[in-house]
Amino acid sequence: MEAIKTFIDLFGSTIIVPVVVFVLCLCLKVRVKQAFQGALFMGIGLAAFNIILGGLMGTLAPVVMELVKNTGINLPVIDVGWPAAAMIVFANKLGVFYLVFGLGWNLFLFLTKWTDTFEPTDIFNYYQFLFFATLVMLVTNSFWMGVVSCMFMNLLQLFIADILAPSIQEHYGYDGVTCTAFGCVQCAPMAVLLRWIIIKFRIREIKFDPEGLREKFGFWGEPVSMGVTIGFVLAVIAKYSHLGLVQTWADVLKTAIVTGAIMAIYPSVSGLFVRGLIPISQTLNKRLRSGEVKRKYFNIGIDPAVFFGEEATLTTGLVLIPIILAISIVLPGNRLLPLADLPAMPFMVIGLVTVLRGNILNSVIAGTLWYPIALWCNSNIAAVFTEAAKSVGVKIPAEGALVSSFCIGSNPILWVVFKAWTAPAYTRLLGIAATIAVYLVLLVLFKKNRRAWWIAAGASAEFVDEKLAAGSAQDKGIEAQVQVAT
Repeated sequence: MEAIKTFIDLFGSTIIVPVVVFVLCLCLKVRVKQAFQGALFMGIGLAAFNIILGGLMGTLAPVVMELVKNTGINLPVIDVGWPAAAMIVFANKLGVFYLVFGLGWNLFLFLTKWTDTFEPTDIFNYYQFLFFATLVMLVTNSFWMGVVSCMFMNLLQLFIADILAPSIQEHYGYDGVTCTAFGCVQCAPMAVLLRWIIIKFRIREIKFDPEGLREKFGFWGEPVSMGVTIGFVLAVIAKYSHLGLVQTWADVLKTAIVTGAIMAIYPSVSGLFVRGLIPISQTLNKRLRSGEVKRKYFNIGIDPAVFFGEEATLTTGLVLIPIILAISIVLPGNRLLPLADLPAMPFMVIGLVTVLRGNILNSVIAGTLWYPIALWCNSNIAAVFTEAAKSVGVKIPAEGALVSSFCIGSNPILWVVFKAWTAPAYTRLLGIAATIAVYLVLLVLFKKNRRAWWIAAGASAEFVDEKLAAGSAQDKGIEAQVQVAT
């Protein structure tokens, strides 16, 4: 198992994901040439996404650090970033074990059609739910409790991925994919609730999506202009105490140009990734309609780096950075000061932007409502996180300090599961039974009425009906094959 972890670390997602996709395509009888071309462009697209991500994070991290420093606030829990959570996971036997066991579990769920999502293409993000399962293992002192809780959290992750798949495909323009990174989509329930309120009470919705901004503001509503403006404002806020220095304005302008460049480059990089998906999705859709591949629905879990740079997503994430920081300072009961993970906000709003159809204003409102809850949950697990971090050698900034990860620990859904599965005595049995029962009820309701759930999650009725029609055509193809055979 250690060898597998070493192999994954060595080759990374840009190599392993295309290889897994290539093998999957061959199993589904996609032509070798098409499968190879698709996998190659998918790998190139992922590499390009990671390059622009590195550029953004390298520029944004110092700005965010200065923004936090200028608040002058010192809360008792320090955000040391998601790498600490990943280290906790893969430095213990549960994390390494689940890399192998989880592949088998995911394949079983996919092949039995329990889920429509093929997740082994995104095994790098297992750690986002594995982290909470590791905490379950540490609190209960039971390896197998950790394994079973991890299997259950994986089911929740796949459930959300299945629900969001059509809206993700429609909004981001990638056919046949979904997001299986729990930290990126766990905020979706708040977006669904906000969207329901808007529709139910017929609230006049302000069209504040990229298309509406372009119509209203022209050049200043273009992606590049938006990126430059937001980067400029964010940097000015972070460096307001040094605006009299030439160096400050050099840093401000560099930040503005980089964020504008990300907005400009992302569509081209996205095009590379689409070139990888087109031959695969076309062949699969053709075989699905003909009944050669006996599945109604098929989604590939993909790295969230594919989504973060879309203009509404990146804009929402950047706007929320100072808002979340301000909330963390004034929120009663919060103990965590977001720091290392704040630049990851464009990843953490993917679920919001997807459900709210790219409406930046609504997404910012939903994020402002959701993340205070997430901060409370994160504050609650800080002591356990710190002990887990110490046990695997994570460097603690100061003696007696508490640490956490804003990105990974701020997950109310998994927090509820963690608390239920680690409750004392008989309460634990009730908690485990309740979480499983709620999941099964929701799963049955979803499978009985996919259309309503998919529309509630942000997909348009037209897109959903087209997807359902394709599924019906698949059923007819199978029936025709059965009639011919008999």
